[in-house]
Order: sequence, then C-alpha cells, then structure tokens
Amino acid sequence: MTDRMFARLRPDELDELADASYRRRRSQDLARAFGSTRARRPAPRRPLFLLATGAVAAAAAGAVVVATGVLSGTPTGTAPPVAAETSSAPRSTTGGTGASPAARIDARTFLLAAAETALREPAATGDYWYVRQRTTMPTFHWPEEFWAGVRKLQRQEQAEIDRTGAEDDELVAINEKYNKKLADLRESIYPDGPPYRAYVVETEERWRPKRQGGTHRVKTRDREVRFPTPQDEATWKEHGSPKLVEKKAGSVDDDLPRPLSIPNMDITMRNVGDLPTSKKALEARLRKRFAELPDPDKEFDLYLWQTTVDLMTAPTTPGTRAAVFRVLADQPGIVSEGEVEDAAGRTGVGLAVKSDDGYRFRLVVAEDTAELLEYTVSEQGEDVSRVTFEESGWTDELGKRPRG
Repeated sequence: MTDRMFARLRPDELDELADASYRRRRSQDLARAFGSTRARRPAPRRPLFLLATGAVAAAAAGAVVVATGVLSGTPTGTAPPVAAETSSAPRSTTGGTGASPAARIDARTFLLAAAETALREPAATGDYWYVRQRTTMPTFHWPEEFWAGVRKLQRQEQAEIDRTGAEDDELVAINEKYNKKLADLRESIYPDGPPYRAYVVETEERWRPKRQGGTHRVKTRDREVRFPTPQDEATWKEHGSPKLVEKKAGSVDDDLPRPLSIPNMDITMRNVGDLPTSKKALEARLRKRFAELPDPDKEFDLYLWQTTVDLMTAPTTPGTRAAVFRVLADQPGIVSEGEVEDAAGRTGVGLAVKSDDGYRFRLVVAEDTAELLEYTVSEQGEDVSRVTFEESGWTDELGKRPRG
C-alpha cells in the first residue's frame, strides 16, 4: 500500500495538503508524506478517506482490538448481503434463520429510511465543531534503499512544482504522478508486500473553528503499535525490532484555512451549512465538482462514497444529510450487510461497496440517529484500515467536548 493510500487515510495530513499557504511549502509537506513508514501494497483507485472531516475522537471504550488480522466488526445476522437497486421500488429479503431485522432490509430501503431519520435530528450550532476518532492503520519500517529513492522523488517533484508554479488541481495532478512513482519504488523493494503486518492505533480529537481565522486544534493520545498475530510480531523481531511509529506532538494549534473535503475543496466551515438540501440540487453540485477533478481514473461511485464520509462527519444540516443518503440510495452496487458491531461495541447497519481493483469500503450507520459510526477499508477479506467515530458535535470553547 503506497503513500497515496495513507495520505488519503490521514485527515490531519490531508488538511495541510489543502491549505494554500502550506502548499507553497511543499517540500515540508513532502517530507511528512513520504516520511510515513506506512505501506503494504500498490495503491488502488479509491476514495479519499475521511479527508478533512476528520477528527472524531474515540472514547476509552472504543479501543480497537486487532486480533486474527481482522479489524472490522462482523454481521450479527445470517442473511446474505443485499445490493442496492436503482429502481424506485425498494426490494426486501426474508433473511435466513436468526437474521436481524436490519439484515432483511436492502441497502436502498435503509438509505431512504436513514434520510428520514436525519431530517428529524435537531439542527445546532456553536463556535467549534468537535470530532473524536479512534484510528487503526498499517505501519512498516523501510530500508535505507527506499528512503534514498524517496529523497530523489522529493527533489524531482519539488523541481516540477517550482518550474510550473502549479497550485490547486494542477498541484494535485503532480502529486498523483509522484505517488505512482512512489508506488513503483515500494513494489520494487517488496513485490509481495512487507514481511510482517503491524498497525498504529491512536485516538484523535479535533476542534474546527466556525469563524475564519479561528484556532484549529488537533490532540492525539493513546498511540501504540499492535500486531494482528503472534507470527507478525515474531517476524518483526527477526528483522531487528525496528521502530514503527514516529513521535507525534500531543496537541497542535494553527489558524490555517482548511476545507472539509479534499475532493470538494470549496466546502468549508463557513459554507457547509449552506449546501443544498434537496437530492437533485446536491447531486448536481457533486457531479459538477466530480467532472472538474483532474484524476483520469476517477470513478463517481467512489468519489461519492468518500464525499459521504466527509459530509457525515462535518457540521452539515439535517436537510443536507438527508439529501446525501438519498443520492446514495440511487447508486448501484451498494450492499447491505445487516447489523454489525463497530470497534466501540455499538450496533449499526453495514453498507459496503467494492472498487474495480478489489478493495472494499464499508460504512456503519446507526439506525436510530443515522450517524456514521465507522469506516473501514479492506482487501481480500482483511481490513487494512479502520476509523471509528466516537463523538462529534458543537462546542463553544476550544479544548472542551460538546455538552450532553
């Protein structure tokens, strides 16, 4: 898995990629992006994971237990997954013996019901939007040969940026080009992936200011390395027990402007409350933005999937949240997995979609509130990343959690 994957999986680093001022200090950004030890396989085409929505932090009870190489919860029912249909008439299944009621509802039916639930949630506001998340992502230690190649790519990319004066979408296109080169470099060293698996697990809290120029804060804690199996840990020790996690500041403040969604960089804390509340208007806006993206391999379904994650963890209005669910309900290929349990032990409905290259993306949505509880990315039946959204809401004081 390449740096492209992890850049797309880390909300904090993606925020910085989106800042115009930070983009002009691209060499520092590259050092942070390329400096990540995380990688496993060449990067597939996939949605930009969680992006700038980021930041929900995890309750102590939400610690992810990494066992037997599986990070995701499992369906509680026995009914087979049911794909969403594009017809206006929803389809239901009877489910197998012992199947939960959620397992007997197809994805389209659930998404339309979630839209109605979202509309009933009260609107709120405040000075800071707070999110807390518990994140599990792969980590690995790379040899000096790899870092020498990385430094060379850094110099080449920086030279191209300086020569062209690229900004915004042009800069994204250049970054995509060098991400592909980085993927080739990684595969040349470990064609079948690193010899062992390890994960960094951490809790992150984030406060986003509503007013322009306000202080943005990220607080990280409970950071540790975990191995999915004893054999993985034994192999790591055989390789000299290399360091797998970097030191990270416990709390960082800044006042940089940040979008709420990298594929929709015009959505910010100032205008997120003004997004369309009708399905037709919201879909038209999203399709227009999608058409403007520079990625030649872009796929609308994956773009929409990521945008859903971004908007479900941002301070969108109840009407916009409902519109998001209704747009999703019309998309083919979405599968209902019935009731599943997230890393915090909460029950929700699993909704999954697969990319052409075999990756599976799953949302866990609460039935009673239509809140996004968790997002996972998996390959060949093994979860390679998980983000559990533990709490979100408005607060009027920086550093404080929402009341109630």
